[in-house]
Amino acid sequence: MFLAYCDECEERFLLPTSHITAVHNLANGVIAVEMTCYEGHRIIVLTGNDTGAWRGGVGNDIPGPATV
Repeated sequence: MFLAYCDECEERFLLPTSHITAVHNLANGVIAVEMTCYEGHRIIVLTGNDTGAWRGGVGNDIPGPATV
């Protein structure tokens, strides 16, 4: 289960793994999980061991196919 916030719904959801649409390894210790909320809107959740440096506008040059 993932706790994710949907900007379009302006709500937090507890989403099961069946809502995962893609998983991207962005850097060592940083994973982007692409999901959809219950309304079908796209959500990206950063997870992994080293996500702190990638949040808050820092790390916009993350390599990989996901836009975070």
